[in-house]
Amino acid sequence: MHLFCNFLLQSHAIASLYPETTIFFADLAGFTKWSSSRTPIEVFDLLETVYGEFDKLAKRYKVFKVETIGDCYVAVTGLPKPQEDHALLMCKFARSCMAKFQLVTVDLSDTLGEDTKLLEMRVGLHSGPVTAGVLRGDKGRFQLFGDSVNTASRMESNGVKGKIHCSEATAEALRKARKQNWLVPREDKIVAKGKGEMQTYWVEMSGLAATSTSGSVLSGIHSIETPEQSTPTPSSHASMPLRNNPNQQQDLEGSKSGIEC
Repeated sequence: MHLFCNFLLQSHAIASLYPETTIFFADLAGFTKWSSSRTPIEVFDLLETVYGEFDKLAKRYKVFKVETIGDCYVAVTGLPKPQEDHALLMCKFARSCMAKFQLVTVDLSDTLGEDTKLLEMRVGLHSGPVTAGVLRGDKGRFQLFGDSVNTASRMESNGVKGKIHCSEATAEALRKARKQNWLVPREDKIVAKGKGEMQTYWVEMSGLAATSTSGSVLSGIHSIETPEQSTPTPSSHASMPLRNNPNQQQDLEGSKSGIEC
């Protein structure tokens, strides 16, 4: 049986087209300047803490983590199992990541410096089809391919720190989920590389003020309903083989083809 499985792995590409997904790109605004005055250990302390919290949120919201590229975190919903509410889940995940990031930077400011609290997140979302699978070879990794990946990256790079920036496609998915009240049209249209002029939106969600571990209230950060508090959705992690090592980083098409994080 083991030999047969090896034969299949060697004979067939492990890839599929996923027609309905939402892709998440998050970048740490101010990270380059901040890291230039820190030791390598301090830089990794920040990234490991932040990404570790994001990983916990990904499991909670049934989000599939793809990889990290430096200070950029990439994730997707809608695969490996279809998720009808992929855009809704991703928006909740994005908002929770922003809240958690501010809590983490406040808590780490005692050891990493007061300016750690000045770091902010910039998030971009886009919904659409992707090709995804394991590109085999040395250190074979799970990857995403397609125009949707590039568009999600453009949403992040053309966004504003402290905000969730989404495309018309993600906005339409939210309207179908009756969450049009989460959308605020961006006043100026963006001109994205390879896309031209685009109408985009800010995703804004309200709720209760979040508090740090020290108990202080953080203004502008709101808690939102988690899947455990709302209608459960199938887990995308449980059925995904070839991801036995949660710490394994994976390459993405854009990391070598012009996607900027």
